[in-house]
Amino acid sequence: MAEVLSFKGLLYNTSKVKIEDVVAPPYDIISPEEQEKLYQRSPYNVVRLILGKETPQDTPSNSRYTRARALLEQWIEEKVLVLDTQDRFYLYRQRFSALGRKWIRTALFARVRLMDFSEGVILPHERTLSAPKEDRLKLLRECRVNFSPIFGLFPDEDGKVFAFLKDAAGGMSPFCRFEDEAGVVHEFWLLSRSLVESIGGAFGTKPILIADGHHRYETALQYKKERAEANPCHRGNEPYNFVMMALVSMKDPGLLVLPTHRVVKGDLPYPAEELERRLARYFERVTFYEDLDALLSALDKASSHSFGLHLSGGPFLLITLRKEVDLDRELSHLPPPMRELDVVLLHELLLEKVLGVSPREVRDEGRLGYYKDARRALEDVERGLGSLAAFLKAPSVDEVWRVARAGETMPQKSTYFYPKLITGLVMNPLFD
Repeated sequence: MAEVLSFKGLLYNTSKVKIEDVVAPPYDIISPEEQEKLYQRSPYNVVRLILGKETPQDTPSNSRYTRARALLEQWIEEKVLVLDTQDRFYLYRQRFSALGRKWIRTALFARVRLMDFSEGVILPHERTLSAPKEDRLKLLRECRVNFSPIFGLFPDEDGKVFAFLKDAAGGMSPFCRFEDEAGVVHEFWLLSRSLVESIGGAFGTKPILIADGHHRYETALQYKKERAEANPCHRGNEPYNFVMMALVSMKDPGLLVLPTHRVVKGDLPYPAEELERRLARYFERVTFYEDLDALLSALDKASSHSFGLHLSGGPFLLITLRKEVDLDRELSHLPPPMRELDVVLLHELLLEKVLGVSPREVRDEGRLGYYKDARRALEDVERGLGSLAAFLKAPSVDEVWRVARAGETMPQKSTYFYPKLITGLVMNPLFD
C-alpha cells in the first residue's frame, strides 16, 4: 500500500541559529500580525520561505515566490540550512495541555510516495479550494522543497507501530527541544540509520489518511505530474514522486480532534419565531443556557447529533435531532457513513433545509465563517459580523476514517487536529 521511506532532510544549522527562533506555524494559520512578529524574530525564520511578504511592486519575476527561492539558495550557501549526512527517519513529539489534561502526540517524519486518491492508498477526508493550491504550487515550482509536512494518520489496530515509535528514540538526546508561546513543548530526534529497515517494515501495507495538508498534497500531485511530463527520462523514483509526511498512529492516545464552529454571515431569512418553528421539524429544543460556558459544557455531555446555537442578543440554545427523523430518507443522496456525522447534519439540515443556505453560497459566497475558538465566534455574532453561531462537537477519528474509506469527503473544515505541526524542523528537498 503506502510506500514509507527515509530521506536526507534539509535542517537548520544549530551552530548558527536557535531552532525556536526560526520555526513557524503552518502558513495557512499565520495572521498578518503574526507574520510580522515572525519576521522580526529572526532573519532566518522559515516564514520568509513559506509566507513571504507581498509588495505593490511584485511582478512574476520578482514575487514572494522568487524571493523565497533566492533566500533558500542564500541560506544553503551560508550553511544556515544544511543537508543531513544520511537518509533517515525523524521523530517528532509534542507535549501539550488541552481539555483539562496533558497530552503527548508522537509523529514520524518520512518520505511517502505520491499516489492519486483514486488508488485508495492515500485518502483525503476534506474538500479543497483552488486558490490555496495555486499559491502553494507557485512556491513549490520555484523552491522545489517540501517546507512543511503533510499530517497523515495510519491504522494501527494492535497499536504495535505506536509502541515502536514511542520507544524509537531510546536514550538519544533530541536534536532540539523548546516550548512555544502556546505552551506546546516540541521535541525532535534524528533517528539512527539502524532503525530505517525496522521502521519501514513496521508500516507494512498500511494506507494513510490525510488529517491536515490536503491542499499541499494535491499541489504535490500536480507538481509531480508537471515534472514527469517534462522529463523524457522519468522513471518514477525521482524526488518529485514523493512528499514529506508526519505520520501518527490512529491508536496514539495523544491524537486530539477539536471542533470547528460555524457563524452564518448575513441576515437570517426569518425572524426568531419562524426560525424556531422550522427548527422543530428536525430538532427538539433541549434547554436554554445563560452563557457560552454553560452551553459548551452541556454540549460536551450531550448525545450525538446535538448542537449549540446563539443568535445575537438571544439566549444560548441546545438542540438535538429528533429521534423520529429518518436520516436514511432525509439524506438518501449521501452514503451511510456521512449520514451520521454532526457536521453533515448541520450543513444539510440546519443550514440548507432550515435556513435555506445552499452549498453554493457556502462554497462560493463565503456565507460561513469557521472558528476554532467558540468565544471568537460568539463575539463576532454579538458585533454584528454574523447572524447565528452554531457550536459543534468534534468528530471522532473513527468517524473520519469510515468516511475516507468509503471514498467520501467531509465538508470543508470539519476537523481540527490539535496542535498543528510546526514548520521548519526538517525540510524535504526535491532537487534532482
